[in-house]
Amino acid sequence: MAKTSTRPKPATVKKTEAAASATADGATDIRLIPLDQLEPSPLNVRKVAPSASVEAELLASIRETGIKQNLVVHALSETRFAVDAGGRRLKALKQLADDGVIPVDHPVPCLVEDERNAILTSTTENLQRAAMHPADQFEAFEAMIAEGRSEDEIALKFGVSVDLVRRRLKLARVAPEIIEQFRAGDLTLECVMAFTLTDDHDRQLAVWNAVKGGYHIHPQSIKRQLTETAHSANSALGRFVGIEAYEAAGGVLLRDLFDDRASAHMENPELLERLAIERLQAAAKTFEGMWKWVEVHLSVDYGAFRSFGRVYPQDVDPDPDLLAEEERLIAREEELAAQNDGEDWSEAETEEYYAIEPRLREIEALQRERQPYADEDRAIAGVVLTIGHDGALRVEKGLVRPEDIPAATEPGEDSAEAGDAPSPARPHVTPPTSSTPVPTSDPAATLRKADGISASLADDLRATRQHILRAHLAADFEVAFDAMLYALCEQALGRSYNNEALDISIRPFQAQDREVLHADTVAQKMLEALEQDLATDWMKLEKPEDFRVMSALPLADKQALFAWATGLAVKPQLSSDNRPSPIIEEIGARLDVDVAACWRPTAQNYWGRVNKGHAVATALKLISEDYAEDRNRERKGDIAAAMERAFAETAGETEGFGAATVAKTTRWLPDGMAFAGAMDADADMGDDVPEAEEGDQPASDTQIDAENDEPSSLPAFLSGDAA
Repeated sequence: MAKTSTRPKPATVKKTEAAASATADGATDIRLIPLDQLEPSPLNVRKVAPSASVEAELLASIRETGIKQNLVVHALSETRFAVDAGGRRLKALKQLADDGVIPVDHPVPCLVEDERNAILTSTTENLQRAAMHPADQFEAFEAMIAEGRSEDEIALKFGVSVDLVRRRLKLARVAPEIIEQFRAGDLTLECVMAFTLTDDHDRQLAVWNAVKGGYHIHPQSIKRQLTETAHSANSALGRFVGIEAYEAAGGVLLRDLFDDRASAHMENPELLERLAIERLQAAAKTFEGMWKWVEVHLSVDYGAFRSFGRVYPQDVDPDPDLLAEEERLIAREEELAAQNDGEDWSEAETEEYYAIEPRLREIEALQRERQPYADEDRAIAGVVLTIGHDGALRVEKGLVRPEDIPAATEPGEDSAEAGDAPSPARPHVTPPTSSTPVPTSDPAATLRKADGISASLADDLRATRQHILRAHLAADFEVAFDAMLYALCEQALGRSYNNEALDISIRPFQAQDREVLHADTVAQKMLEALEQDLATDWMKLEKPEDFRVMSALPLADKQALFAWATGLAVKPQLSSDNRPSPIIEEIGARLDVDVAACWRPTAQNYWGRVNKGHAVATALKLISEDYAEDRNRERKGDIAAAMERAFAETAGETEGFGAATVAKTTRWLPDGMAFAGAMDADADMGDDVPEAEEGDQPASDTQIDAENDEPSSLPAFLSGDAA
């Protein structure tokens, strides 16, 4: 405790208004009076004591820094004085004396006044004292931290908890513009506290601009706007993923530091949804291959399952062990319930009773899981995995899409002649009870969003991939003919009215921004060269002469025209799309399309359009930890430029990467761009490859390419010198 000077200087002591008034009526100057001669004045007007926390703050302040303001007293006798102003300080000093911190006769500076002024002095001090503005207090704490003081030290000096100091420091980090509105009286303290849900000043100011025009600004409206794109940790989605998994994946959690009962909010909805989809997809693997289809949905509207038909499991005898446990639990539940409705239960019995019902539900679910579905039922039905309202995994089995419900049996259709083999069992399907379309979801889009791959970027990647596939298909009559023939047969023979792979009306697919996407690309050069060689002079003739001349074209010219037209009809897709057409993937594999040789990710077409985390994670996986750390410290534009160089065909020369790294970065493609199995297509369709005679050595890939007329990936006009 700081020592108080004992040298009285009445002429130089700066007096308060109360002291000046007292002097005018005969009061003396400031004196040092022993603590044990001071007592509370019955004339002090403050009757309601402050809260314990406020008293604790004053006690801590006096203990650490000493008393900073004199007391005002009047004499009861020569050795007894009543404190008219400063009763709380007197109480704190008495407590410090009782605790042995200061002596009982510790000298206290006091202004002695006439008893007639006691009530006036006490009232003046309590009414005219101006409390420190909360905003000034926030900034004072922040300034102390800047001076090197710790949160614990500040808490000790002011007698408050460390948690309270942290909360006030949190308030000090609200955007300065909002603090100024608070100082001006346009915002309440509760509203400023609401803004602390996030430290993002831009977000705070955006919400302030949205609410400031309202008639009454309420803290809840601020919190609602700050969390409108976030998910509550208590929501079904939040509970399904869990706070630990969310934060471990880098998610930001918004917590209300001023309301311990308030739910935390998960501020990264894309990340949260991706984690939920990944968990659902992991659970779905159990059912893949067993059912006709398996889908995952983040949520399903109430009653949506009524849009499906249903098949049901077969009855089987219950598991005897589970059945015995169920009977034992029911008997115990009845026994406990009979004991005065729980009034006489011990803590253990109470816990036991309330654990019975959840276990009975688990047994019921386990017994249900044991019931098998018939093979013919699973052949037409599927499974939906979603998140229940309680945040638990919900699995709905035996769902039949309306188009998969078998046609009704015609009279006599199932009757068999004597000696005929019995017909296979026809699934019994309960029809849908709602005409609402069955629910759909796109988990692929959800997974992309977390990496910053927007719908527009995915569209561009699809368009780029389609353009490359079209160029290869236009150069290969055999594959084009088979693809078109397949599509024609699907429609002509009634298998489907919606072709998966080709639009046989030949409406050319035109990507947005195609001039930028396709300019000076390998695929565009292929298409331009192919188009230049097309036999199209017949199109200048009048009808029907044009038809006669076209019909007389050599077969090779017809094949080129057919392949070109077929290429125009290819639909765009990524292999990572939700329900991609396997026919398009097979076409790409059979053509051995090398997408990496035709397209490289640049700052303009990819790296500048994804988020920083995705770029850094890709660099860490394919290049090195040091390289990824360097990128992580850069701005987004610099990262995009560096990644373009690192993933270009010239990365080995310009970046100095080793051969192993170059092999990875110069071949890397975003998820869904490559055609799976493309490099193995020749092996899969190797009917024309002559078998090696006994004793021959297998040729290397380089030798095989050298012996062929054309390279495996690009047509002749783009290979060698022509490329």
